[in-house]
Amino acid sequence: MFVNIAEIAEPVKEFFEKFDAAFEEKFHSQVPLVDKVVNYIATKKGKLLRPLLVFLTAKLHGELVDKTMSAALVVEMFHTATLVHDDVVDESRLRRGSRTVNDIWDNKISILIGDLLFSKTLASIVDLHDTHAVAILSAAAERITEGELLQIVLTDNSKVTEEEYFDLISKKTASLFSAACRMGALSIRDDETALKNMAGFGENYGIAFQIRDDLLDYLGEADKLGKPTGNDLREGKVTLPLIHALNIAPSAARDKIFGILEHGIKSDEEIDHIVKFVLTHGGVDYAKKLVRQFAARALDYLKPYQDSAAKKSLIQLVNHSTNRDK
Repeated sequence: MFVNIAEIAEPVKEFFEKFDAAFEEKFHSQVPLVDKVVNYIATKKGKLLRPLLVFLTAKLHGELVDKTMSAALVVEMFHTATLVHDDVVDESRLRRGSRTVNDIWDNKISILIGDLLFSKTLASIVDLHDTHAVAILSAAAERITEGELLQIVLTDNSKVTEEEYFDLISKKTASLFSAACRMGALSIRDDETALKNMAGFGENYGIAFQIRDDLLDYLGEADKLGKPTGNDLREGKVTLPLIHALNIAPSAARDKIFGILEHGIKSDEEIDHIVKFVLTHGGVDYAKKLVRQFAARALDYLKPYQDSAAKKSLIQLVNHSTNRDK
């Protein structure tokens, strides 16, 4: 049965519905340009998955409090800052089907807005008065930055290994999922077992989420994804479906793909050829299998918890995200 985000958020509806206004309030500025850019970012935010994780994991451990909202704001501010800078690094023009900040304004403004978001994040995490929260977010920040640097190293490398791929997505994506889940639990109580469970849940869910996102490059259509099919390939990013297909394909077919990747993709026909190659050699099926495996591992970390509306929603969220088509 299809479940949408609004239904998943029902156990934390009051906090989730107040989040947008709280987010925008954090960034009110006396500089008109700042308000203009931040308001644009706010209207283009996605499904607010990370704040939702904060709220639901908090609810799993008790009743939500003001500190829970503060934790959700910190996580989303940090995430948004990384996206603004990421778009500059990647020279991206589109995100979720809309123009990026750097495309509308320029790289200088984008970098400074990202810096502002980071500074607001730091100020807000101090307001939590919790050194454990500072440690969680700073560790995530370190891993994400390492992931960004690794992404640059691996871009246009046609011979990325599966080990390198998992190291990359663990750092770039799963680290903040894990941090969000721990921040949610921590906003209710500082319990070592709970934090370990939430770290494991978030890490494995984040990996499953990113593999599924990478699959959309081979399965989706531009109008569904808000980005053109084959976008990762055009940007020189080799992801799990292609890595696996290259590992098992006969040498002649594999060498042809290496040739296309190494001279840079020049046409839609080359994209189509690579997509067909991946489908033919089981790359999509293999990636789908690993999505299921990591999603199952994530859900294993929820087993110690009694049945509740929050637990049900977290299970639904994992299933929703890992079976999505956009």
